[in-house]
Amino acid sequence: MTTKQLSKEIFKRYGEVTRARGYFLYTKKGVRLTDMYLEDGRAVLGWRAGNALLHFKNFLSRGITGSFMCEKNCRLEKAVSLLLDGSEKSVTRRVFVFSAKSTAVKASLMFSKDKTMVWKPFSKIDYSNFDSVVIAPPFGWTDSFWLVAVKTSACDQEIENLLPEETVLSFPLKVAVARGIYDYIEEEKVRVEKEWFIYDTYLHNYFERNGCHLTPKVPKEKYDEFVLYCLDNQIVINPHYDGTSYVPYQVDKGNFTKIKNSPFAF
Repeated sequence: MTTKQLSKEIFKRYGEVTRARGYFLYTKKGVRLTDMYLEDGRAVLGWRAGNALLHFKNFLSRGITGSFMCEKNCRLEKAVSLLLDGSEKSVTRRVFVFSAKSTAVKASLMFSKDKTMVWKPFSKIDYSNFDSVVIAPPFGWTDSFWLVAVKTSACDQEIENLLPEETVLSFPLKVAVARGIYDYIEEEKVRVEKEWFIYDTYLHNYFERNGCHLTPKVPKEKYDEFVLYCLDNQIVINPHYDGTSYVPYQVDKGNFTKIKNSPFAF
């Protein structure tokens, strides 16, 4: 199932989504959906979490929404350097922006075929070991841009000249993404295993869990049906079988009672 198909299925059952807050989507028909898809992880901190949207609004008010350059990438590159390498005082990464994941991965591999990785939030991977990392930033925005964070030591002007065309982020969006990364870094300090395993009773029949990451136990041929089953029980999961769903942070366990009491057969 595609993201577009999932959106249509939500609309078919519950009408338009009128508000998103925390780990919930609120719909026109007055139904609250528990969101475990979270824009494929971009809203992993929760909808409207942190200060990213406030920064976006403040800089948006300046009217700087065009494609012109307002400042260098230093703000974003500093945030990414801290995220991946723990470097607070120096910039260790260059950041390139692309409109699709496939393009971002292709660009990343051009810099480093052996030391390329796709970033996953709240994972135990030491990303400082990788020369190039593809990032869907932790900011609740549509799947319209991806970051490629390359160590300055791995950058090469000849390679840069051969890269696919980059996407230009407006200044308010760039600031919001940087702020979202800082918000994530703070949350990484407090979100631990005990926040995730308390939901195992409800989810273990359907998912393998690694931290907050959920991968399906449901067979691939039954997965679309399972997505709709979850939706009928007011839960939104990743529509892509190979994708990741996320344990919602500090959500009342009662939101999963329906799938426990009326299990999906597979």
